[in-house]
Amino acid sequence: SDKSQPQNHPITNTQYYDCGTPHYDVNDIELPPPPPEPKYSVHKRVLPSSAVALGHSKEGRKRLLETLTAGTAESYWSLSEQFCTQSEPTSCGVTTLLVVLNSMCVDPHVRWKGPWRWYGSEEVLLGRCCIHQEKVRRAGITVDEFVNLAKCQGVRVTLHRPTAMGSNNDDNQVCPDDLQKFRNDVLRMVQSPSTDDTNGGGNDDDGEELQGPHGILVVSFSRSALGQTGEGHFSPIAAYHKETDSVLVMDVARFKYAPYWVSLTDLYKAMQPLDTTTNRPRGWFLMYPPQLPTNNIHGGPSKASEHRRSVTIVPLVGEGDVCPIGPIKIDYCSVNENQKDKRTKT
Repeated sequence: SDKSQPQNHPITNTQYYDCGTPHYDVNDIELPPPPPEPKYSVHKRVLPSSAVALGHSKEGRKRLLETLTAGTAESYWSLSEQFCTQSEPTSCGVTTLLVVLNSMCVDPHVRWKGPWRWYGSEEVLLGRCCIHQEKVRRAGITVDEFVNLAKCQGVRVTLHRPTAMGSNNDDNQVCPDDLQKFRNDVLRMVQSPSTDDTNGGGNDDDGEELQGPHGILVVSFSRSALGQTGEGHFSPIAAYHKETDSVLVMDVARFKYAPYWVSLTDLYKAMQPLDTTTNRPRGWFLMYPPQLPTNNIHGGPSKASEHRRSVTIVPLVGEGDVCPIGPIKIDYCSVNENQKDKRTKT
């Protein structure tokens, strides 16, 4: 059979498919159990009193107008243009990345439908990925998998984790310096690009410094820590309101919670609890588009050009890679752990 076989991850020893694998079989790989069947149906959720709704409250609208005037809601424009709802209850991470990629005008180099090169569905990201689509449907993705998916699309991403919270969940365990670091990152990422220092900050995992045009900040946090239902969640941040020290969370689970304002300190605390899958805190991501020779502010294709290509050299989602150097790109993919392990051994 020409069906690709799963590999054991060299670090976690969990099974996964090689980067670029075109075929999947749910019977080939160990998957988490499916989500439990619901006991009752729900039409949205009531937002906790600690949060302020964006569109359904005078205060929420007032904060948006004030941040737009102050220049601390520049991310709102691009995010609102491309904002969409996650397709599955567990797909918040993938949908957040889709919103960010389209907001940055990143070219996926595959056709979503017809002639359109566009991140129009999760398949554009996961169609030839080492992360099994069924795994995402059942359990979502972790912080590290989010970073890997972003890097596979050329995004320059920096992950920062907060100081871990102890077993007693003591509020005093918030490190003031780390909290201020988060506040500074939020402010830098949401304010006008003309006043942005364009420094993406250091990576807490590999020390890489990121520099480039205006980016987008994404958070991964515990919903329950904010008094919401559910647990781990991803969403982008669109604005910062100085007077209330609050941020605008563009929640991609719009069937559950519409975008809302929440205290920056509370959001930081919601990133501190350990993720039961990784046993580490979640965190925030500074995301910048690929470095390309363009005058576009987001580093993506010029809005004055449609960048037309023959469909014979741009495959549809689900088709094989027609690029002649495709195997080389896969072999030297920066997040392809299996190939890196092979090169290390040789």
